Amino acid sequence: MSTRHGDYLNGRGSDKDPLIASEHEEAHTAAKFAALNMDEGARCSKRIPSTPGDVIEERNTSTGQTSKPSSSSSLSSKSSNPPLSVVGVSSEEAKGDSTGHSGLRAPLARVECQSDGSSSDSTIKCLDNVAVERRKGNSSAAASRAASAFVEKVTTLLSPVDAERNGFKPRPCEGSPSSFTSYTGSSSDEDDTSPREKTQKNSKGFGDFCVKNIDHAAFGRREIEIAEQEMPGLMALRRRAEADKPLQGAKIIGCTHITAQTAVLVETLAALGASLRWSACNIYSTQNEVAAALAESGFPIYAWKGETEEDFWWCIDKCVNAEGWQPNTILDDGGDATHWLLKRYPAMFNMVKGIVEESVTGVHRLYQLSKSGKLSVPAMNVNDSVTKTKFDNLYSCRESILDALKRTTDVMFGGKQVLISGYGEVGKGCSQALKGLGAIVSVTEIDPICALQACMDGFRVVKLDEVVRQIDVLITCTGNKNVVTRQHLDRLKNGCIVCNMGHSNTEIDVTSLRTPELTWEKVRSQVDHIIWPDGKRIILLAEGRLVNLSCSSVPSFVVSITATTQALALIELFNAPQGRYKQDVYLLPKKMDEYVASLHLPTFDAHLTELSDDQAKYLGLNKAGPFKPNYYRY
Repeated sequence: MSTRHGDYLNGRGSDKDPLIASEHEEAHTAAKFAALNMDEGARCSKRIPSTPGDVIEERNTSTGQTSKPSSSSSLSSKSSNPPLSVVGVSSEEAKGDSTGHSGLRAPLARVECQSDGSSSDSTIKCLDNVAVERRKGNSSAAASRAASAFVEKVTTLLSPVDAERNGFKPRPCEGSPSSFTSYTGSSSDEDDTSPREKTQKNSKGFGDFCVKNIDHAAFGRREIEIAEQEMPGLMALRRRAEADKPLQGAKIIGCTHITAQTAVLVETLAALGASLRWSACNIYSTQNEVAAALAESGFPIYAWKGETEEDFWWCIDKCVNAEGWQPNTILDDGGDATHWLLKRYPAMFNMVKGIVEESVTGVHRLYQLSKSGKLSVPAMNVNDSVTKTKFDNLYSCRESILDALKRTTDVMFGGKQVLISGYGEVGKGCSQALKGLGAIVSVTEIDPICALQACMDGFRVVKLDEVVRQIDVLITCTGNKNVVTRQHLDRLKNGCIVCNMGHSNTEIDVTSLRTPELTWEKVRSQVDHIIWPDGKRIILLAEGRLVNLSCSSVPSFVVSITATTQALALIELFNAPQGRYKQDVYLLPKKMDEYVASLHLPTFDAHLTELSDDQAKYLGLNKAGPFKPNYYRY
């Protein structure tokens, strides 16, 4: 370990009245219904719960006509805000007729609803006050203002999409541009124009990037700031090493998933002195607003969600082949940047000081290059480090698989037949998660040791052919190719969910499904129904690519562990003296693994026990570690 960075490893109203409570509950229920994204055309004619004196218009949803029961009471609505469309009553009905009479004619009295717009508590108080005054039987024009105040309050609690669907124009957040309110979430698809056809510059005139929409940078910055709070180890490394700039002079090509967590890593490497150019390793996992935020900060980012295969390689090439800039280090996830540099720019590849690879697929490629004698630079295998394989592969996938499946399918998994292909760390995490939801989980394996582990953990080990007709969910976690073939897909039951949790998109033979006799029906983003001629359909997620990063996200804390490991590996390779590492693939030194773990322990207020001198001598260990030999299996 060089002296330059060795220090980092050494760690320097009244709710008692039953009637009031009942009316409050009814009004609150109406408010909840208002926030639902219900198609108005499909609503049946219903009545808002009301006291005996209330009058409400009814609508025939099939004809769109309204009818008013006879009533002698009417209220003049002076509110300029369109009333909320709730429980089968449209915003047009609620506005009333041309004379200005309100469609929602309840004997509401004057109620002062004070609202600070900060929480739902003030809305609940407002509803309580309305209920109290209704019991008094008061009726005045001020009641209309009370109703409008309630409507306005509910509107502030709705998302922009929900508000628009219920007849409201979204209001801008205080201190924010009004355009922000029209943005409804991550990686939106509102613009079909390819980013390659756009000319974009950030606020400082910088234009060496290609992202979906630079205008969404503010949203990405917020996500990055949130991720920083959940990445304590990486932020601690940034604080400790920033002054020494251990990566000064490093020119790093990054090809990874571009998420808020990756952005924290990018900015950490830059803070440590590195110059970077970055592209995505997956065409679906990029968070567009995060890429925009990095571009706004001056980083050359070439990535957007929904790239074509041509776009994918174009982006990598734009990072590699930059005028006046030549890479000397590679941070890869899947081996694509390494492959492109080696094939297209072999002379440039031979000048690289080192490669850091974090995926099974990429590490496999590196070992193949080493075996064939084509690996001319040292490489660090981060994937098989303890801090990556145990925490990212096991604990992260245990949570993110559920997030991805729930977001995309809305399926209840209790009692479902689930097949997990592969019982490595990723397969173990997925199996544990789905078993916890009550699913009946089976496993396929080629390795007898992993198969025995599955049996001891309570899972049946089967062949895919034996159960392919019975399973409800099929998840691949092998990193291999053609694990699920067209023959298997033809035999799946109707409604089976098929997805991949391995890095490579070769596990499921998706190409074989692109034939004239099969119909592809896009249900939502990253969800396709593949329909056979007999009407059978399967649900394919993310077109067979990595489902958790394509359809959801992964916990920031776990990514902090992996990202810190990657950063230390880059520091080690870049600063290693000549001859320390040969042209081969190396595992991360055990001391680094332990240091990464120690950076994250303070989050849990964990306190390590220290060995006495006598104990350390007895075990033959250094009191500061490493505490386990390299061959130890955690």
